[in-house]
Amino acid sequence: MALIFGAYSQLSPGTPLPILERFLTEIYKPMLTHIYKNPELRLHLYLPGTVLEWFEQNHPEMNMLIGDLVKKDQVELLTGAFHQAVLNTVQGKDRSGQLEATTTFIRKHFGKRARTVWFFNQIWNPFFVSAMRMGMLDRVLISGYDRLHDCHSAVEPFTMQEMGKTVEIFPTNDTIDALISDLSLGQSSYKEFFEALKLIQLDSGDPFHTVMLNLDMLLQACTVQTSLPPVAELFVTILDHFIQQSKNETVLLSSIPVGTITQRGYLAASWYGRDSTIKDIGSFNDMFIKYEELNHMYGRLLYLVDLTRIFKKNKDVKKRVEALLLKAASGGAFVLDATGGCYRSSYRAYVYRHLNEAERLLSTNEEIPYPRELDIDFDGHNEMAWMGKNIGVIVDSKGGTIAEINYLPTGWNYGNTFTGYAAEVDRISFPTLRDGSFQRSFNDVFLPHDARIEHYAKHLARQTFDTSTISYTLELHPKNQNEIIATCLLEKIPFGIGTIEITKHFRFRAHTIVVDYTLKNCGKHAAKGVFGSEMNLAIGRKDGPVSLYTVEKSRNRTLENGRVVAPNLKNVRIADDINRTLLSFASDNRFTLHKEDFNLKLATVMGMEVLYAYTLVLPLWDFDLAPEESLSWTIGFRIDRRSRTKKAKKE
Repeated sequence: MALIFGAYSQLSPGTPLPILERFLTEIYKPMLTHIYKNPELRLHLYLPGTVLEWFEQNHPEMNMLIGDLVKKDQVELLTGAFHQAVLNTVQGKDRSGQLEATTTFIRKHFGKRARTVWFFNQIWNPFFVSAMRMGMLDRVLISGYDRLHDCHSAVEPFTMQEMGKTVEIFPTNDTIDALISDLSLGQSSYKEFFEALKLIQLDSGDPFHTVMLNLDMLLQACTVQTSLPPVAELFVTILDHFIQQSKNETVLLSSIPVGTITQRGYLAASWYGRDSTIKDIGSFNDMFIKYEELNHMYGRLLYLVDLTRIFKKNKDVKKRVEALLLKAASGGAFVLDATGGCYRSSYRAYVYRHLNEAERLLSTNEEIPYPRELDIDFDGHNEMAWMGKNIGVIVDSKGGTIAEINYLPTGWNYGNTFTGYAAEVDRISFPTLRDGSFQRSFNDVFLPHDARIEHYAKHLARQTFDTSTISYTLELHPKNQNEIIATCLLEKIPFGIGTIEITKHFRFRAHTIVVDYTLKNCGKHAAKGVFGSEMNLAIGRKDGPVSLYTVEKSRNRTLENGRVVAPNLKNVRIADDINRTLLSFASDNRFTLHKEDFNLKLATVMGMEVLYAYTLVLPLWDFDLAPEESLSWTIGFRIDRRSRTKKAKKE
């Protein structure tokens, strides 16, 4: 009986630095040091290519330690998608390119070519076999537990053939995976975990036993349950148990000749293992149905991949764009695991930053005409994409809203909002928000004329009439390519308002989005109420709540933090600390402002973590219109880069 023992971590690009540093000090370094001090141990290790790259740039001693262990045949590195891509979302040759990038990095830095693959989040499809064989990769380590169908597909190694190409599949032990998962979610105590661990017995009649420990979940367990021992100590406890079970017969896969496995089998497409906590889906692609924001982001990626194929004037630019799109395919934003996944805004920001840089390069060098009509979210209705020198937007027919507000100098998307599901996280604010709904900007809402603004609840029909799911007509201005007009006739608006025709005339400038609003009462009776235009903005912030201030008579007045209701304003400004920008909102008609941050709490590798999602900035205007009467006003949304303050010279 031979024990194939390993560990893996799946920190995607966009992981905040404090998380990387915590992993380094609490698990990566102690774990590898323990292996180094015990020469008889053999460990398979998967770390993302971007983490190994981070080691090289910031902690070269780590790669030196890994290199020494690889040289001594104590550690065998596994390859995988360099940018942690879910290969389902990557097209054609880019799948093998993602694998080859990691394989090449390992070969150049550690002197050995990896021959075994670990797929991000254990999302598997048989067509990966072709990409593997193109890179001379022979084996896959993956759980035999099919989480989508709650069954075990395999427990023993087997040979799999797909389209004439063969690989060997080594299923990993699910019993220990289930124990670690329960521990990380706080569903079992350390005593219960330890007692269950002692009950795991390896069958001596089986020639191979494969165990892979999820380091991310181990760290989450130790941060959520502070009574647990340090994560490195917990790792050693598990390792020692399996070492005793195998009678110290640990081996590396590289020592087992390819072809040793004679049993035949087949691993169907599914999402394996217990890395993710996503529920109620039947396949990975259901993520794009469940989460509107992820569907939009994926559609934007596919749009740019297709755009790159069409425009081929400059080969150097095309090569740079393709490299950016490989980074944009990072899978951290498309899953939910111990890192926070789709709920962690930095993962989505990473994707958008590279998408925006890719499109900026194409538009600058390929003379791509804008605006462009395209169906990004695959709903059968075209959106309009417009890009200028500093700002790029996606105008959506749903609600006549703006789904993306991209500030091109930094690549930041201020429309990078995320709602998620109340069953998955604890919502600290906005309890009535509809699950899975994409919160866009310039979204129109109507309230009763006597509404209490401090109790604003978007998805309570008895309080708010929300237009976000209503289709508007989008038209390009006949004389100006930088202007888009959205119109809609809204009938039977509650609260006695009746029928209103709304027109939004978007005018896009270098730094500013100007919107001319017109409300027309098309009913037979007077229409009286409150109209609002939601700005749902993902602000780059370091710590604390998003703060606002207004300028009155050349003086700044700071508004309260947290939930704010401020009447009689003409402008409001928000400082973005991450991008060093200043966001300004102004109107030629005074408004009442409602502002609130959307935060949520969930268990991650950092413990019970509060994550910022976005900020609602809602200006509201009263209206009282006679039949056929109209009301018009203009608002402006501007993004300016703040200049860096010079540090005082030291005396």
